[in-house]
Amino acid sequence: MNRGAMHSRAIAGTLAILVGGGLCAAVAAQAPLHDERTESRRLAFSGEGVRTLDVRTISGSIRVTGDAGTDVRLEATTSIDAETQEGVAAARRDLVIEGREQGTTVAIAVRDRGAATCGEQGPWRQDAAWWDRRRYDASVTLTIRVPRDVRVRLCTVNGGEVVADGTLGDFDVSNVNGRIVLKGMRGSGRASTVNGGIEATFDAAPRTESLFKTVNGDIAVSLPRDLSAELRHKTFHGSVFTDFDTVDLPSTREPTRRPGEPRFVYRRRGFTNVRVGTGGPVLTFDTLNGDIQVKRAPR
Repeated sequence: MNRGAMHSRAIAGTLAILVGGGLCAAVAAQAPLHDERTESRRLAFSGEGVRTLDVRTISGSIRVTGDAGTDVRLEATTSIDAETQEGVAAARRDLVIEGREQGTTVAIAVRDRGAATCGEQGPWRQDAAWWDRRRYDASVTLTIRVPRDVRVRLCTVNGGEVVADGTLGDFDVSNVNGRIVLKGMRGSGRASTVNGGIEATFDAAPRTESLFKTVNGDIAVSLPRDLSAELRHKTFHGSVFTDFDTVDLPSTREPTRRPGEPRFVYRRRGFTNVRVGTGGPVLTFDTLNGDIQVKRAPR
């Protein structure tokens, strides 16, 4: 091989190394950055009356556990994936975790640039147009320990589950894109999500009317063996199962009036009603795409 050919190959090899190195540097520069940090807080109840924990966020899970403590112990873990360090810094600025002591209520909220959060009325990101693409993804996981007897109001929207374990008071639990899990409950209330299942176990039956509702997901609820209640259940694309002894009740119908006709025509609303034991509070189980199971708790 002549010297010219050798020289050309050397140059080509050098260029390949330079180009390859440049590509590696570019890929490294574009690789996502991950930042995660946890902060802890204690918040206290005051005054007389029913104590309430009110938790609201947009992206992330909520996990609440009842124990023998007297105050609220919060651990908030913020997880950020960003394209640049500037994106990480922007996420830290945008996400604000609020904790407020309001007498018998402790309120915790994760806010995005100070805007309204889950379950609140108010403006959303007014400072950004729809084309203002963020350079990060972020979520906040809230892990909270509370006195067992508190009432809980929990609300999230995206990317996580809502769990309440061992709280004895009433409950109002909402999710949109994620499941709801209730364990060892003794209160009454409402559990509602859109894209996710609902799982619940009760150590004592709800004392008043309660609702378990989703659109896309199964509902599985375990209740004490001595249950006395009226069960209402509805699913369009699924099946219903219970191992309680039941007595059929008349189906709920509502009158509707056809245009131009003087009389009312009754139409079924889709719920099947049964009585367990001697009857009692109405427990409603409602899903569009999913199965419903209402089971007796193990002995």
